[in-house]
Amino acid sequence: METTTIILAVVLGFFAVLFILLIVYVVQSNKDKIVAKGASEIMPPLDYMRKVGSRCPDYWEDMGADPTRAGYHICWNKLNIPVYNAGNDVCYSDRNKRTKSFMDAEISDDSKFLDANAEKERCNFVAQCGPSEKQTASWLGVSSDAMSPGYTSCGSIAAK
Repeated sequence: METTTIILAVVLGFFAVLFILLIVYVVQSNKDKIVAKGASEIMPPLDYMRKVGSRCPDYWEDMGADPTRAGYHICWNKLNIPVYNAGNDVCYSDRNKRTKSFMDAEISDDSKFLDANAEKERCNFVAQCGPSEKQTASWLGVSSDAMSPGYTSCGSIAAK
């Protein structure tokens, strides 16, 4: 084999290895960016919280405006999700119908409840109507600091 052929093979091999390393670097760099972006996003999304999530506890149905109270809407526990402490007025407005009237809540562009009373009402519901040895109230975006970063800090708001 000629010397120039050997040198050409070594140079091509070097560039092939360099090309592969470059591809690996680009793929890993993009993966790191995607992971970092996902970690910084608030979940559930703001649009969901504004339209659905701030209105009723998980799996409860929003029945619309409360005709007896301005600025409130009625949520119905249609699926009969177990509610701990169901006799407490914080948990149900009407125990027989399994409904609760909640204050209307708006969420700002920076993902905060605009009305502290509406926020406290939701945190009290989560704190008093779900905790037991076998269950916790579920309200996506309201549950706790760890489960709902950005929307509320129920640990310091709810009355225990």
